[in-house]
Amino acid sequence: MLTRHQCLKILLVEDDLGAPTMIEDLLGSFSESLFLLQTVKSLEIGVGRLELDKFDAVLLDLSVSDSLRGSEAIAVLKGRWPTLPIVVLTDISDENIARSVLRWGAQDCLVKGRFHRTLLVRAIHYAIERQQIEEQLRQQALRQRLLGKMIEHIRSSIDPASILQSTVAEVRQFLQTDRVLIYRCQDWVSQLDGEEQKGAIVAGDGLPEGYIENQNISAALAVSCFVLVESQSVQAIADVSTAPLAGSCKELLTDCEIAAVISVPIWQSGDWETAKETQEATVWEVEKNQDAAESYIWHEASGKPQAQGKNLPDSMIAENRNSLWGMLTAYNCSGVREWQQWEIDFLQHLANQVAIAIEQSQLYRQLAIANQKLQQLATTDGLTGIANRRQFDRVLRLEWRRLAREELPLSLIMFDIDFFKLYNEFYGHLGGDDCLRQVAGAIATATNRAGDLTARYGGEEFALVLPNTSAEGANAVARKICDGIASLKLPHARSSIGPYVTLSCGIATAIPSAQESPNTLIRSADSALYQAKTEGKNRICHASNNSESAPIFM
Repeated sequence: MLTRHQCLKILLVEDDLGAPTMIEDLLGSFSESLFLLQTVKSLEIGVGRLELDKFDAVLLDLSVSDSLRGSEAIAVLKGRWPTLPIVVLTDISDENIARSVLRWGAQDCLVKGRFHRTLLVRAIHYAIERQQIEEQLRQQALRQRLLGKMIEHIRSSIDPASILQSTVAEVRQFLQTDRVLIYRCQDWVSQLDGEEQKGAIVAGDGLPEGYIENQNISAALAVSCFVLVESQSVQAIADVSTAPLAGSCKELLTDCEIAAVISVPIWQSGDWETAKETQEATVWEVEKNQDAAESYIWHEASGKPQAQGKNLPDSMIAENRNSLWGMLTAYNCSGVREWQQWEIDFLQHLANQVAIAIEQSQLYRQLAIANQKLQQLATTDGLTGIANRRQFDRVLRLEWRRLAREELPLSLIMFDIDFFKLYNEFYGHLGGDDCLRQVAGAIATATNRAGDLTARYGGEEFALVLPNTSAEGANAVARKICDGIASLKLPHARSSIGPYVTLSCGIATAIPSAQESPNTLIRSADSALYQAKTEGKNRICHASNNSESAPIFM
């Protein structure tokens, strides 16, 4: 707004030789010189004068000897200098003309010969103030649109790098400053990868080559972060050379050719150490109950985990606290700059949105990690680490449908540890668990194709799904597995057929059909396994409907 006793430069566009004298008399009749008037006879000359000098307002006579009409003349001025206040002077006293002048973009309209000194001065001051208010409203609307655009981008994206980079680019363009960057604070420990992350520039626009690697810049940014934590407020420095800064900090900024700087803190409300513990607690809770793991539902829309039939304990809810994640910083290198309050408010609002984006992306990643672990728990046998029964059923069903379309064979091998009940009674349940793990490992090691699936079928029984595998191929795999178990030489003092742990195997092979169920293959393999057990154990038997129905002794 105008300050008291401020001298205003006024450009008068008027072809009437008497009018300038009259205007000069009116504006110059003050005890103090508050106006500096320059007069031109045509709009064309006026445009040239405006290009060379800055004026606070224009007094425009609509009857100047130009080929342009009033609306076109105002449009020319507003097109080149949209924030220039214009007061129109006219010979015609017509309210319609006055209203039209205002619609065209002028701030006021005065009829020649009908205004006195006070009215003219007031019209000039009001025109300047109204134009300033209009510009403020326009800038506010522009800021709101930019914020809306950025908030929409934040809500539609989970990629923090993209969000941060677009933020600094748009801020630099909007503020018309030299450099904008987002700095992540020193010694921030990332809970996502468990590795310590030193302070670093994570996004920047207008930065010269080598800027990010510059140790002086890093040191200055680290000091700024410390100041933000101590002050809990924005750091806005209009002139680095005169600012009350520590000598080393001022020297760093000066060496980096920074004349003015504004830094806005990016606070983070989430306690990610607690969040990580919460994630692990969630996994631990469902790991203790396999059924809970398998029925676990992840609600990505709300970002909240929910378990069917079971509420999570209160101890798994993370507490929030504010901590400084980093800062949004803008530099002026070309000269000093008095940062405006609206610029500070704008950057603070923007920093809040950036904080939301960061927290959203970190939370999403943590939820994704937890979801992946829970998915693994839901499909993996907790003791042996191989696929569980539910995963076996799912994969067998999918392979049955796929191979039915392709008309290719599907083989299934069922394994059972011989005399395992006696093994448990003699070596104890811990010894039995160790035996199950070693057998599962031997079975899984013997298969090297991506499509093969080793699963714990139940108790001491294991299953191996072999897509696109003939009976002969399945037999070779079964023999390899039994040889592998034999090479382990796991002691079995209660076995009646030898000193070491042995397996009984049942094999079934079929070309799947859409009219049949994969359960038929399970029943055939289970029948072959029963035959191997009843005929003395430690052998491989094929399903009776297969040409290789005779047991193979190990």
